[in-house]
Amino acid sequence: MRFLITGLDTAGNITLNRESVPAALKKAAELMSDGCWNVEIVTPDGATYHSGEFDQLRERVSAPAPIHR
Repeated sequence: MRFLITGLDTAGNITLNRESVPAALKKAAELMSDGCWNVEIVTPDGATYHSGEFDQLRERVSAPAPIHR
């Protein structure tokens, strides 16, 4: 399965992919902590989750919360 993580930074659009929800959530959190905005995760079925909805995606698959350091 392929999850797309998209966002914006000062250089423009960013699009990355990860193979699992936990990995996608971790990368999305990293992008936001690096100053990216409009970070979203698109699931293999085409559903789009904005940063304020990541908890819903986590609950959908019962993924553990990412560790923030």
